[in-house]
Amino acid sequence: MWCISKRVRRILRIRLSGDGFASEFVTVQKLIDYLWLRKSGSRVSIAIYCWRVCHFCLFAKIEPDEILRKSRVELEDLVQAYLDKVRSRSMERGSSVRNVNTALACLKTFFRVNGFNRENNQDLRLQSYHQPPRTRNRVQYVPTLSEACRMADRAGNKRNRAIILTLFSTGLRNAGVRALRVKDVIKEIEAGYQNLLIKVEPELNRRIPGSCKACIPYYSFTYVQATHAIKEMLEERKVKLGFVGEDEPLFIAGGTRLRRKLPLSDKEMVEVVKKAARERGIKEWRCVTPHSLRKVFESVLRSPLKDGGRMDTKDQEFLMGHILPGTQDAYYDWTKINRLRGEYSKLVFEEIASPELENLNMYREMAKILGINSDEVKKKKEEELRDNWRREKRKMR
Repeated sequence: MWCISKRVRRILRIRLSGDGFASEFVTVQKLIDYLWLRKSGSRVSIAIYCWRVCHFCLFAKIEPDEILRKSRVELEDLVQAYLDKVRSRSMERGSSVRNVNTALACLKTFFRVNGFNRENNQDLRLQSYHQPPRTRNRVQYVPTLSEACRMADRAGNKRNRAIILTLFSTGLRNAGVRALRVKDVIKEIEAGYQNLLIKVEPELNRRIPGSCKACIPYYSFTYVQATHAIKEMLEERKVKLGFVGEDEPLFIAGGTRLRRKLPLSDKEMVEVVKKAARERGIKEWRCVTPHSLRKVFESVLRSPLKDGGRMDTKDQEFLMGHILPGTQDAYYDWTKINRLRGEYSKLVFEEIASPELENLNMYREMAKILGINSDEVKKKKEEELRDNWRREKRKMR
C-alpha cells in the first residue's frame, strides 16, 4: 500500500486514510486532495509530488504550512535557489534537465493549489530550464528482437523465462507485470487460447501502485512462446508448492519468500532482466531494463506483419496503453477483443530473414550439394565481366 518513503511520511506527517493518504499539514493535504480527486489519483504521482515538497522544505528549513506566511517574492527566490541547486547536482550526471523541470512542475502545482495562482494574480514567476533534444542522463540499451528472445532462453529458470517473454510480448510496464495474478490468465489458459488476454485496469493500482499508468485502461496479449512459458511455470509451481491459488501473484518472489507467495519487488524484476541480458552476452547489460523490453514490443508493433501488411496505428497505440490523439480515442472501438487478438496473432516475434537472403542461402546450399565451389564461380564471373568491359572499351576507341 505504501509507496511514500518513511522519511517523507515522517516529515510531512502523512498517514493512511481509507484508500488514500492524509496529512496533518493543510498545504500538503490540499496537494493530496488535488492529485487524488482532480487528477488521475495515482499513488505513485502523489509519492513523487510529496517527495519533492519534502526536499524543498528541508532546503528552505521551513514546515509546509509556514509557506503561506511568506510573500510571493520570498517564495520565488527560495524556489529558484532550490531548483538551481537541483540543476547543479544533475549536471554532474549529464546534460539532461528533465529532473529539474519535473521538480519545477511539482512545486508549481503545490503552490498553485495553496493560493499562489493566476486567479488571484499570485502565481510564482519561475524560470524553466532548457532541455537539449534527445539527451538522457541515464543510458538505456534496447535489445534487438533476437537478443530479447535469447535473453529468455538464458533467463535461468522457468519463472524468469516467462517474465522476459511476457515483458517483450505484451509491452506491460514493470509494475503492470508484477501486479498480475493467476486469475488474470487462468481462464484464458483453460479456454485454450494461444494468445492470452492481459487486461491492464485501474484496479491493478490497488495491488501495486503505478501498474496502470494514469489509470488508462487497455489490454494486450501474450506471444505463443510466452503462453507456453507461463503454463510451464505454473505447472512447476504446482509441483513445488502443491497448490496454485487464483489470487496468488502470477510471478512470485524467489528465495525465502517463495513459500509465502509474495509478488516480485521492483528491484527483483530489474535484476531478472539484467541477469538475462548479461547471460545473453550483451555488453551493455547494465543498461537493459524492463522498460527496454517494452520498447522491443513497440518495435514489433511497427514492423511488417506475417502477411506483409502493417498493423493499424490506432491498434498499435492502444496495445501500448497510449491515449489516441485528438478525437480518435473517443471513436476507437476497443471492445472487439477477438478482432484485436487476430491482428496481434499476425505480429512477428521471431527475426525472419528477407526473401532475397533466404533465396541466396538456398542457392548456396544447392551449390554445396552439387559440389560447386561458389568462390570459383564468383571468380570466373568477375573475370568475364572484366573481359567484357575491356572489349567494350576497345570498341569505343
